[in-house]
Amino acid sequence: MTKFSEFRASSRRSAFQIIAAVGLGAMLFSGMAIRVKAAPAAIIYDNGALATGATSRSGVASPAGSQWSETSWDFGATTVTNTLAGVGCQRIGATTNNRCADDFNVPVGQTWTINQVIVFVYQSGFAGLTSPVTAANVRIFNGIPNAGGTVIFGDATTNRLGASTDSGLFRIFNSGPPLNSAPGTTRRIWQVNITVSPALVLTAGNYWVDFQVDAGALGNFAPTNTIVGTRGAPFYNSLQSINGGVAYAESFDDGNPVAAPNIVNDFPFKLDGTISGAPIAPRSRALDFNGDNKTDYAVARSASAVTQSTWLIQTNGGPTSGVAWGNGVGFTGGDKATPADFDGDGKTDIAVWRPGAPTVAAFYILNSSNSTVRIETFGQIGDDVTVVGDYDGDEKADPAVYRDGTGGGQSTFFYRGSVSNPSGNVSYVPFGIQGDIAVPGDFDGDKKFDFHVARNAAGQLIHYRLATTAGFSGFSYGLNTDKLVTGDFDADGKTDIGALRINGSNYDWYILRSATNRIWIDRYGNPATDYITLGDYDGDNKTDIVVWRSGQPADQTNFFLRNTFTSPLQNEWGQSAGPLTPPDYPLATWNVK
Repeated sequence: MTKFSEFRASSRRSAFQIIAAVGLGAMLFSGMAIRVKAAPAAIIYDNGALATGATSRSGVASPAGSQWSETSWDFGATTVTNTLAGVGCQRIGATTNNRCADDFNVPVGQTWTINQVIVFVYQSGFAGLTSPVTAANVRIFNGIPNAGGTVIFGDATTNRLGASTDSGLFRIFNSGPPLNSAPGTTRRIWQVNITVSPALVLTAGNYWVDFQVDAGALGNFAPTNTIVGTRGAPFYNSLQSINGGVAYAESFDDGNPVAAPNIVNDFPFKLDGTISGAPIAPRSRALDFNGDNKTDYAVARSASAVTQSTWLIQTNGGPTSGVAWGNGVGFTGGDKATPADFDGDGKTDIAVWRPGAPTVAAFYILNSSNSTVRIETFGQIGDDVTVVGDYDGDEKADPAVYRDGTGGGQSTFFYRGSVSNPSGNVSYVPFGIQGDIAVPGDFDGDKKFDFHVARNAAGQLIHYRLATTAGFSGFSYGLNTDKLVTGDFDADGKTDIGALRINGSNYDWYILRSATNRIWIDRYGNPATDYITLGDYDGDNKTDIVVWRSGQPADQTNFFLRNTFTSPLQNEWGQSAGPLTPPDYPLATWNVK
């Protein structure tokens, strides 16, 4: 029986379900792998982790100079592990014609030139020191294969194998409980460099790599992304076809035991090439006080709504600091945190907005570029300041508010841009009506914040958007009881919208990814104790799923992070008197709606 994936135990079924079945025709490949170390000019994209270290979960050392790639588990779990070692992305004569696909995004403002696609495979039981790979082919789609995307490079027959070399990794099943599998060296992982010639030039968009590898009659398997301490990571979405690319289905790990939830995979491919063009400032990053392109851990501490607030900042991997700024940040009636890069130096500025009557309400900004104070009289009591952002495209945040309409009437965005208003005048855009929720972000990726509101319609949310390049649009998404969050979850340079829904003691996340226009769903966080504290904490230009858990014992108030390509993390910072209770307020929640 042909295997399309390799499991530790075939506990219930094949991991892949394809609705359509077709006859498989024979295809001939030529070429031979060479024992030459591949040397790409530059890796411009890496889709994720594969190595898990030189010591297995059970404490066994890998052979000298190598590392394990061990199927993973969730930290603290002893009854469930991943059980999938590899996926069939293979051609075996005329009998097996499998393909695998995964995606990447070229951000707005960049052009990528692709010279090679690099994938990884192993052959079970192969003891040779020279790669068994004889051929590989690749196709690149400008969207999801066979679901709107079309082939813009390659085909399913041409052998484009450039080289296949030893990766220095051995694939093993999880060596911890409950199965306690013994690590072995029968699955050496080979790096497979697939040539893209002529080089493919890509502008901004969502693209899918679809590949197939031939290693002879014994076949081969592609290991999946593997991160120590987590069975999967946010936004995994790989596909497999078992009929040569006629139809695709999600590739996922069944888990062990049978009752374990299925976890969708990703494949650890790389792209070799060059990048040109000026990228926009990452929309995923927030609260980056030291300019290292990573979100920092930050809380504001106040005794009451009228007492001095201290911003306590732990830079990501760097020093900590405390800055007295504002009064009662996080308290009802206190100053509103508005951290953003107002001076354009690539660092977040400490800032608050103090409500008051017209001509009294003001932003108080501490410019990080020169440590000067900037006071901007702007807005009035009742305004929504979570819409602060760059409205004129100069990479500086503009003072901004959203003013709800009265009597069912017109609502309005107000902002003061430095480019569009060199004299300091206020611009205003009537948009929305009373009761609408203003949702901040740059939804078309042109470096300018757009005007977006969500409206309750019998419990459903209807979104209305006026984008500077994409124009007006409307769509239904989420419930009126959801929390709304924004960020760039897929690194395409455009703001994505997330709806967080309370489900008992859990938050269910529904993220609408702009690159694919598909919804990603996850469960993370506890609404009784957790603040939503999104940001790009690992610096990969993707917004991470993060919460700050309040109400814990002293010195145990933590940020809990689900990073994109690394193990889940927790970082102790801040304190609270009880669940969702001061003295500390996590600043990354300042524009959660």
